[in-house]
Amino acid sequence: MNEQAARYDRVAMSLHWAIGIALLAQIVFGFLLDELAPRGTPARGPVINLHKSIGLVLLVLVVARLAWRLTHQPPRWPDHLRPAAKRAADWGHRALYLCMVALPVSGYIASNFSKHGVKFFGIAMPPWGADLPGVYAFFNGLHVALAWGFTALVLGHVGVALMHLAVWRDGLFQRMWPATLAVGLALLAGPAQAAPFAYVPNEGSGTLSVIDVATDQVVAEIAAGKKPRGTVITVDGQRAFVSDQPNNRLVIVDLAKRQASGEVALGESPEGVGLSPDGRWAAVAIEESNDVAFVDTASNKLAYVVKVSGKNPEHAVFSPDGKLVFVSAEEGEAVNVIDMAKRQDVARIPVGARPRGIGFSPDGARAYVAAENSDELYVIYTRELKVAAKVKAGSRSNGVTVHPNGKWVFVSNGGAASVSVIDAATLATVATVPVGQRPWNMALSPDGAKLYVACGRSGSVVVVDAQKHVKLAEITVGKLPWGVAIR
Repeated sequence: MNEQAARYDRVAMSLHWAIGIALLAQIVFGFLLDELAPRGTPARGPVINLHKSIGLVLLVLVVARLAWRLTHQPPRWPDHLRPAAKRAADWGHRALYLCMVALPVSGYIASNFSKHGVKFFGIAMPPWGADLPGVYAFFNGLHVALAWGFTALVLGHVGVALMHLAVWRDGLFQRMWPATLAVGLALLAGPAQAAPFAYVPNEGSGTLSVIDVATDQVVAEIAAGKKPRGTVITVDGQRAFVSDQPNNRLVIVDLAKRQASGEVALGESPEGVGLSPDGRWAAVAIEESNDVAFVDTASNKLAYVVKVSGKNPEHAVFSPDGKLVFVSAEEGEAVNVIDMAKRQDVARIPVGARPRGIGFSPDGARAYVAAENSDELYVIYTRELKVAAKVKAGSRSNGVTVHPNGKWVFVSNGGAASVSVIDAATLATVATVPVGQRPWNMALSPDGAKLYVACGRSGSVVVVDAQKHVKLAEITVGKLPWGVAIR
């Protein structure tokens, strides 16, 4: 599953760094005014007016940045962030924008209620207000207070950004980092962040194939049990949790060392593995006992097990808000729903024969479920927990992946050696992409540009252009690749 965020566009990045650096320099300039040009000295006027002139230029740039932000959708927050963290980030950005506008505006207003007015790079701009010392003092005081407040916000912003880069390593910092500096940033972030990698569990060869997403080349093979299947990557990109079906366990793989580092004992025949948006839980579908096991990714221990009514659970997938887990019951012709707060199965939603892959719309309003034996894709309203629609997919529809833009639903068709591209708005199939034999589970690259499809009977991963819906490449991996996880 891809949880890494897409990048900002070049204009947004350019304005962000240019304005950020210039504003910080302008604030330092303001705090040093009395030292650079003491009151009553000849230098005071020119230095003050230079500060005012730069402030007005920055105001224009800030308005341009705000206009660009309002007219160009930024990348959405990644799913692993908690709702409280997303709200804090949103309000933090609003506060930064408010200060960036209010700082120069308050200074400009203060200047217009003094006899000096503003000289914009030597061009006199007569004050439009009266010489009112009290009004000037109020807006000048506000200007200084905003400068201190903005400084505190920037320090907090930088601190959290560095935590995302160096501690959490979740790719969020890289959204705003210029691509030309990506190599240096990768070295700073550590080996797990050097590039996005696709990890492919090969159930026939007992390995994880590691594919460099930048080059689409296999760069390593990692031993991962006898029959690895479901795979998730932790939010920090440091570990993989891989279900090892015959050994009834979850193998923990150290991705930096590229070797197994531990295991968690589970019930008989573990299958699909899902990761909660905040990265805390790995949910493992246990086929023989009709359970879902929840493993704490911090302690690497089994925390609890939830019994589901459906027989032979295949996949356990978290909703984007992390409140629900949808479980496909292969022999139950239904999807079971686990409430994470209650830690119990709270609903059964009938679908077609042999439900397999599950995907969610980015807003979490819809779930998409492929029914393999009925060649259908079911659309479920997650709030009402009922089927909203069903559409014909290809033969033996299996894996489901939803594009981060919410426009397309990709469905692998095991019997047709193809991937169907379904328009999420109209539910019409807009493209059918030929891939390898028996395509199973899939994942998208972090930027949403490429779809990686595990083709079990071909022993390969097919790379599809996720925008143009055409095949780009086919990569040979191990025997019987079951799925793809990207971080």
